[in-house]
Amino acid sequence: MSAGVPKGPRWTRVSDKPRDLRSAMTSLLTYMGRERRYLWLGMACALLASILSLIGPQLLARITDSISASVLGQLPVDTRLIASLGLVLVVIYALSFLLSVAENRIVSGASERVGDRMRRDLAAKFDRLPVSYLESHSIGDLMSRMTNDTDTIRTGSAESFSTTAVAMTMIAGSLVMMLYTDWRLAVVAVIPTALGFCILYLVTHRSQKYFVEQQRDLGRINEIVEETYYGHDIVSTYNGLDGARERFEEVNGRLFRSSFRARVATSMMPQMMNFISNLGYVVVCVAGSVLIMEGTMGYGAIVAFIVYIKRFNQPVAELADIVARMQSVASASERVFGLLAEEEMADSPAMPGIGRASGRVEFRDVRFGYVPGREVIRGFSLRVEPGSKVAIVGPTGAGKTTLANLLVRFYDPDSGEILIDGIPTTSMSRGQVREQFSMVLQDTWLSDGTYYDNVAFTTPASREEVERACDLVGIGDHIRSLPDGFDTVIGGVSGLSAGQRQQLAIARAMVKDAPMIILDEATSSVDTRTERRIQEAMDRMMEGRTSFVIAHRLSTIRNADVILVIRDGNIVEQGTHDELMALDGYYRMLHDSQFEGCE
Repeated sequence: MSAGVPKGPRWTRVSDKPRDLRSAMTSLLTYMGRERRYLWLGMACALLASILSLIGPQLLARITDSISASVLGQLPVDTRLIASLGLVLVVIYALSFLLSVAENRIVSGASERVGDRMRRDLAAKFDRLPVSYLESHSIGDLMSRMTNDTDTIRTGSAESFSTTAVAMTMIAGSLVMMLYTDWRLAVVAVIPTALGFCILYLVTHRSQKYFVEQQRDLGRINEIVEETYYGHDIVSTYNGLDGARERFEEVNGRLFRSSFRARVATSMMPQMMNFISNLGYVVVCVAGSVLIMEGTMGYGAIVAFIVYIKRFNQPVAELADIVARMQSVASASERVFGLLAEEEMADSPAMPGIGRASGRVEFRDVRFGYVPGREVIRGFSLRVEPGSKVAIVGPTGAGKTTLANLLVRFYDPDSGEILIDGIPTTSMSRGQVREQFSMVLQDTWLSDGTYYDNVAFTTPASREEVERACDLVGIGDHIRSLPDGFDTVIGGVSGLSAGQRQQLAIARAMVKDAPMIILDEATSSVDTRTERRIQEAMDRMMEGRTSFVIAHRLSTIRNADVILVIRDGNIVEQGTHDELMALDGYYRMLHDSQFEGCE
């Protein structure tokens, strides 16, 4: 992003360093917003549960000392004291259990809501991203951010914060209680754990890069799979499977290495902390035995210390696992927040009073380039009256499709303006502009819904309107021959030819019944007979509507009211078919090259 682009919300501002764990987690915590209240509430429940569990060992020590004193002194056991202390222990541990259950429900709910919100924000972000961004980034990588990264954050966001706070509380509380019980044994017991903390820090610091690489390589795997299998027929036809497999093996190898290193680091830390925990038990038992023999410590203190050592070392081991999880969450957060921070399309607020347009369109000295300094459209001006059929022809790369993209505000002109009924399109919202157009592109998009859903798409059309449109383009009988007719699920594009997909797209444009129509090589994938039938249907559809027809096959535009011949972003010829043929210019050359040898 350029320096002039707004920085966006605070939670999108992650550090420039891709391995900055603290910055990424701070951004995530800020993003959580009001869910932080539930996080704090869950943490409060967990902290209370931890505090209650720290009280228990002191009661166990009293029970142990009472029993040992009775045994060593050959005195009756004080069963009333033991029973009362035991009952208090049951109550304490029961309350600790209930608070832990409450914490789990509260924090899990917060995590799920954060994940849901993040998916919604990403979906909304995709709607606001410039078309140029979507065209310049891999669909597989964007899908990975929407699915893998958000799921990583959903499963580990709130729990990471809550578990970290509880672990730190348990560590601090256990240390305080050990110092309270016997400071000498506490110092001896803490030495192995302090060593473990130092090792944990070093491993965490050095292993974060592997988690970053893992998320990045996972996005690249999705990219390759999406590209290869979406265009599997082309890849197979050109014998590109070996090359695709080599690319996959290369990236998959990097993913294996980064995932293996991340997993080794993840699994090594808990195992190391378990070793240190066992070492702590040995130290406590040996040092405690010495103190007991010296008569400066009782058996109850040893029992309490063993429990406290477990309470102390267990969260340390959990911290190792938490840090590994937080590294994955941080890496995923950086990728998601990086996308959410991207510059959005500038849009205008909806203009009140915008109804159905009459179809008058005007281009005023429009200039546009996809890359700064390289203009595709140069000073383009044109006035189109309502109901006119305007054909646009020219060589590949002349700017024909770019004009259509500018009309529906996929892009805005660098200078000049486009007006609909005298109103600049930039004064209307993008949705208001696109409401005025039906559009049929050469590359047809279909959803996984039914035939009816695909044709009626976003339009409250009746079943009769959908069937009539399909009959007009010549695909109605084919749909009725299917087991479920118009309720048959298409299942993407499988089983449909390119021509049939284009027929459905044209029927969709008919059903929308917009005042203006853009046809970009709309019959390029159909045979001549079907093209003639579709052309007749489109001629009826275009009656009384302003139409922009982009065509390479000049046979489809002979009846256009005006034909624009575009070269290098400029109109070089303009007129009807007969006028341009009489002009004996570039259009005549294009025409003769297509019909050479035909009588």
